[in-house]
Amino acid sequence: MKRIRYIGSQLGWAGGVSLTSLLAAWAAIAFLLESNAKLAIVFSVAAFVLDTLDGFLARKLGTASEFGRILDSMVDAINYSVLAAVAVEQVLLRGPLGFAVGFLILACGIVRLVLFTVNGFESQGSTLYYTGIVTPHLTLAVVLIYMATRVIDLNEWLIAGILVALALGQLSTVRTRKTGVLMFWIPASMLIAVGAVIWL
Repeated sequence: MKRIRYIGSQLGWAGGVSLTSLLAAWAAIAFLLESNAKLAIVFSVAAFVLDTLDGFLARKLGTASEFGRILDSMVDAINYSVLAAVAVEQVLLRGPLGFAVGFLILACGIVRLVLFTVNGFESQGSTLYYTGIVTPHLTLAVVLIYMATRVIDLNEWLIAGILVALALGQLSTVRTRKTGVLMFWIPASMLIAVGAVIWL
């Protein structure tokens, strides 16, 4: 009982939102394995929105902690790296090519998340930067490429080339400014979910 209380105190409300985000990502992966791309996209968007909100909630409640930071990175590994890798292998590039590209996305994503957990943000004055392409961008790229393939015929080697470049970009020194997440990405992701429901 003491152990459960300790875990609950470490999780808090923000940790509960992180685990709910993980549940949504798990549902998205399950729907991918059942060849239901529409619901997979909807639940992947839900996972992203919840993942965005957990950090915001922790800061608002003043409960940000090292435990929460590490939990967030581990959840991100499933929400983005595993999800994107499964989507590539199951939907975009079936066969050995998809298996190889999916593994590269997964491996680079996990290494990037470990580097971020250890090193944190880069700062320049009061501005914070991520180092390397962030893992949600891989999932976003997979979703957008999949939706594009519904209207145009894309060569699988072109798709593989784009995804390999993005996967390796996670380990690059490219900097992405940390700003405007709630104001831009949440409405944009909602539009993607609505588009998936209407279009697919």
